[in-house]
Amino acid sequence: MNVKKLSALFALSIATLWLTGCTDRIGMAGQAMSEIRNSPSQPIEPPPKAELVEDFVYSASLIRSPFLPPSLMNVQGPNIPTDGVRPDITRTKEPLEQYEIAQLTFRGMIISPEGQQYALVQRPDGSVASVKVGDYLGLNDGRIVEITPTQINLIEIVPDSRAGFIERPQSLVSPIS
Repeated sequence: MNVKKLSALFALSIATLWLTGCTDRIGMAGQAMSEIRNSPSQPIEPPPKAELVEDFVYSASLIRSPFLPPSLMNVQGPNIPTDGVRPDITRTKEPLEQYEIAQLTFRGMIISPEGQQYALVQRPDGSVASVKVGDYLGLNDGRIVEITPTQINLIEIVPDSRAGFIERPQSLVSPIS
C-alpha cells in the first residue's frame, strides 16, 4: 500500500509540473508589463558635479629619456632638417592622385598640334585621362617630369626613415613596350 501511495504521489507531482509548463507565458509577460507601467516612476538623479582638475605641466621633456641608455643618446643621429623636401599640402590634388601608381596604366602618348605632349592614363574603372609634364599622379605627390612613347617618368616625395621626406624617381611603363 505504501508503494501505491508513493506511485500516486509521484504521478500527481509529474502531472502538476507538466500542467505548470502549459501556463500562458504571453499573458504572464503582459501582466508583468502592466504592473511595471502602473507602478510610480522613480525620479532621475542629477549627474554628478564635475571636479576641476589642475593642469599638469610636464617639465622633464628636455631631460634624457629614461628608456634610452646614456650610451645611445649621441648615436641617435643628427637632427632632421626642417628645410628639406616636403609635399605641398596647400596644392589642390589632381584627380589621378587618388590612385596608387600600380592601379594606373599608361596607354600611350599623343602630341597636340601645338607640340604639347600628353600621356593617356587609364584609371582602375576603365576611364582614360590625359596628363602632361608638370601634372601630378599617384598617392605620393608624383610630379610628371617626362613623357616618352613607352613610359611616364615622375618624381615622388616619400617619407624617409628619419621622419623627413626624399624625392624618389618612379615610372609608369606601358604594358605594350
